[in-house]
Amino acid sequence: MQSNSNAPPVNPNAHTILAPPLTNIPWMVKNPLSLLMEIVLIFFMYLVTLYFKCLRVILPKLEKPVNGKVVLITGTGRGLGRELALKFALLGAKVACVDADQNSNEETVKLITTKIQGSTVKAYTVNVAATAEVTALAVKVEQDLGPVDILINNATVMVAHTFLGEQDHTIASTLNINLLGSFWMIRTFLPGMMKRNSGHIVAISSASSLCSLSKLSAYSASKWGLNGMMESLREELREHSNNKINTTVVMPIFINTSADYTKYINSRMPVLSLKHATEATIHGILTDEVEFTIPRVVYFTNLLKRLLPINISDSIKNIFYTKIILPPQEIQSIDPSRTIINKTNVAY
Repeated sequence: MQSNSNAPPVNPNAHTILAPPLTNIPWMVKNPLSLLMEIVLIFFMYLVTLYFKCLRVILPKLEKPVNGKVVLITGTGRGLGRELALKFALLGAKVACVDADQNSNEETVKLITTKIQGSTVKAYTVNVAATAEVTALAVKVEQDLGPVDILINNATVMVAHTFLGEQDHTIASTLNINLLGSFWMIRTFLPGMMKRNSGHIVAISSASSLCSLSKLSAYSASKWGLNGMMESLREELREHSNNKINTTVVMPIFINTSADYTKYINSRMPVLSLKHATEATIHGILTDEVEFTIPRVVYFTNLLKRLLPINISDSIKNIFYTKIILPPQEIQSIDPSRTIINKTNVAY
């Protein structure tokens, strides 16, 4: 096709002119009869699912084996990540421990190899917010252990702050590590899973993704975003016929990982024990649950609060309160999360 030499030159600085909105579009549902039939079908599917859910209370779903599987866990330097690495190693998995803190991560590996003779576990010092480090990580893990079967995005930083009282870098780094770090990890390891049509992607989110708390705006935003990303990813995978890649979102309440941590949480209800959080997380992953809170009741209480008038919902929050206390400045300066944040380069 010949070009039109008389066409006016394109001005790269010109504004794009969008077409005006369509008018006189009748408000109507497409294929209403088909929609009605689909709703009836979903209702019957719900009844069948409810039956099997009740049956599962009596006959719990079996956990899938992970012996010989490669499990990559981020944030293994302490807390839940360390315990998950230990438990998966006990189950016979080959564990890749990933953390930005080299010393604490190597302590985790030493702990596992001491407790579990013959275990296969490797330490990798990586900041998940750095795409180049994540890309290099994928090459090293496959060389050392093989293709990743289960990816657990657990790396998280949490810094308490008022909405206006924190530096831009801290807020940007929190989002970069907690949310974008999971993006980079999934985008790096998902292609291999899709090629094999096998794998499991896990996001350790938070109950704060369902009900935010004061003084945790950056952390809560990152966890709400993480939930949305995982739901979108699952929908995209569902579009592939015969998809065998599972996704799981875990939303625990605050976990008692350290007395130095919990003393700045004033909660009427007790925080989770690390043992219970670990066991519930492992069980949810190994039974291929799509999403769940720890404890389970938190999911339904938060759903109920959103159905109630706002004044009643606020009153419930006042009764079952959780308050975050800002640590003194000298404590904040040595906080592990801030140490990682200060080492994270971000563009904003």
